[in-house]
Amino acid sequence: MNTVIRANLQRCLRSPYLREDQLKRHEIGTELAAARELYEQAKASFEAEDTTTGMKQAWGAMFRAGRALVYAAGYDFDGLRCMEVVLEAHYLGNGLEAADFEAFRAAQKLHGSPEEALARASAFIDKVKQILQTTQTA
Repeated sequence: MNTVIRANLQRCLRSPYLREDQLKRHEIGTELAAARELYEQAKASFEAEDTTTGMKQAWGAMFRAGRALVYAAGYDFDGLRCMEVVLEAHYLGNGLEAADFEAFRAAQKLHGSPEEALARASAFIDKVKQILQTTQTA
């Protein structure tokens, strides 16, 4: 972990927006199920030509998958920035790459077409599942 990311993690831990919470690990499965459900809802919304709702649901799917990773790292959070810091600190280069963070931020801004939103969400959820499988068997 580079020093900037480490400093950001420590700053978040000193803030009210991030705290260690090992009990959140029990909620990983719930978060992944919610991510998959939101993804399916996004598909249905896009099929019904409700693009705004679909974009929000696709972002929500990525958020819930990301939250599963934060929980797996042993944290709970209240701020999106601290969520990203945990993801960078624990998973950048360990399953997530810079492009994944760019996709995460694009989803948050509701950028792109419905096809792009679904592709981003699906790819992110799949990566999260793979990371969790790797870390649980290690």
